Amino acid sequence: MAALSPAFHDRILVFGLGITACSVLYGAARLLLYSQKASILPPLENKPQYITQDVEDSLKLSTLDKLLDSPNYCIQETTAIIVCERALHDGVTIDALLWHAAQPEYELREQGIRSLAMMMNSSTLKILNKPTTYAALVKSLEYSAADYKHNECDPEWDNWGMRDVAEQGCLMILGQLVAKYGVEGLVKTRFVDRWLAKEPWGNTEEEKIFCFTRSLRASHRINEITVPLFKDRTGRKQLMKAKLLPSELESDLNRHMGDTRMINGEGTAGEDFDGMFVESRRRRDQSAEDDRIRRRHREAMVLNDGSRPLGRGDIIQRTDSTFSR
Repeated sequence: MAALSPAFHDRILVFGLGITACSVLYGAARLLLYSQKASILPPLENKPQYITQDVEDSLKLSTLDKLLDSPNYCIQETTAIIVCERALHDGVTIDALLWHAAQPEYELREQGIRSLAMMMNSSTLKILNKPTTYAALVKSLEYSAADYKHNECDPEWDNWGMRDVAEQGCLMILGQLVAKYGVEGLVKTRFVDRWLAKEPWGNTEEEKIFCFTRSLRASHRINEITVPLFKDRTGRKQLMKAKLLPSELESDLNRHMGDTRMINGEGTAGEDFDGMFVESRRRRDQSAEDDRIRRRHREAMVLNDGSRPLGRGDIIQRTDSTFSR
């Protein structure tokens, strides 16, 4: 075999060095990519962290006071919830807040009412449903009536947003109590004559009746309280005594309910309550002669022995001096 030439040896050496260099570069690149992937930390899932009841109970008042001043809003909100939950189970704290809400000084009243409003929830209503709560809130509303000049009544415009914060808080709490427990507490504390009648409904008795009755049919926030008062017999009497409803309204409603029983049956007497109120409103605009004719035309005889459902053919209505079907 002939010996290889020096030039061929050089070519083999260069080829081997090239392959070695490429292998080293490829291996280094692979190592760098591997180390890069290994150095990336995967994102950690945000696991919810709950504060146990033992941790809440261990927090001192001084600690809670510092947490309330935290620049973090979430910490402030959580701390406020802890403080409110502690107050809910402490009758002395509730009584203290009610005492603040009934004070003549505006700042004390506002602090007490804001605190009560913050604590309002489904469980709080049961705790606040007591005579002292109604007495304190109505007393606060009495002071609010003189705190600032109230807007004149406008049946088409709800002035809720223009009311003071303390007054809004009282009405909001009372509205939730009325929605769940009725108006008995408001009636006993004379909410109508102590605050509602002092609102600027009008200058004359006719203007007050007109504006108040018109507002009952509007979608105003205050109707959360006024409409249940109107539907309650005792509350309605207080409204009439305060000259917010016509004095003859009660007799008109009783007569209307009697007519409803005659035509629709005993079980449907109270279903058209809102309609009765609208009809009684229209009745005031009629003259005495029109009212007599309307009552005369409404007289009717019902002929039905009970063996079949009541129909229009069983009702004989009086017209002038005769009866006709």
